[in-house]
Amino acid sequence: MMAGSSVGAMVVGTVFIMVFGMATVTMVESIDESVKNSEFELSEPEVILVSVTDKVESTGPVLTVSLGTTAGTGYADGPVTCTTTGAGTGLTLSVSATDGGVTSASIVNPGDDYSTGDNTVTIASCGDGTATIDIDSLHDQNTITIRNTGSDTVDLSHIFLTLSDTGTKAQGIPFTPFVNHYSGTNLYLFPGEQLSTDAFPLDPTTHGFAIDGDPDRAFLAIYEYNDAETVTIT
Repeated sequence: MMAGSSVGAMVVGTVFIMVFGMATVTMVESIDESVKNSEFELSEPEVILVSVTDKVESTGPVLTVSLGTTAGTGYADGPVTCTTTGAGTGLTLSVSATDGGVTSASIVNPGDDYSTGDNTVTIASCGDGTATIDIDSLHDQNTITIRNTGSDTVDLSHIFLTLSDTGTKAQGIPFTPFVNHYSGTNLYLFPGEQLSTDAFPLDPTTHGFAIDGDPDRAFLAIYEYNDAETVTIT
């Protein structure tokens, strides 16, 4: 009887040793994998700012307007806010009139995609909708050009830019230029590749500067890499 018990104990002990040994091997393998992971190096992207420009483009948001050749009829004395029709989108004006004809107009919302010219837009939502407005000048817009000088492919959504004004010490809000202001199809910037944003006006909510601001310094950051460039204002 005791012999049978001894054999049973030996079998149980042997099984326990085997299970323990397998567990030990698994643990060692896990430790080895952890060591390998800890030795893995994160990518070190190198993206430089080639240029940052601030200039008037051929189309953009409206800076100044003047009265066109047609004053229209039926406009309220005002001032009243009116929408416009014509090339571009979003331009709204504060309009005043005398005897139904428009006598003054000032910008409420500058819109975008407008060109300068005579009788470019019509004051549509007030009066008889025939009063015309000249667009005299446009706001500056910014364009950012970058180049991948490293050996790693870079996700464009990981690139952040901050504008600043060295004169006033004003610091802007970090934004992702190739998410906010890029209409191309690229998602990544490959080694040696150069890419530019669309031209865009400044916005206090997105950039920390008003549309008529002139920040003169740009700071790029991606992971631990960074670069800075003077804004070319023309």
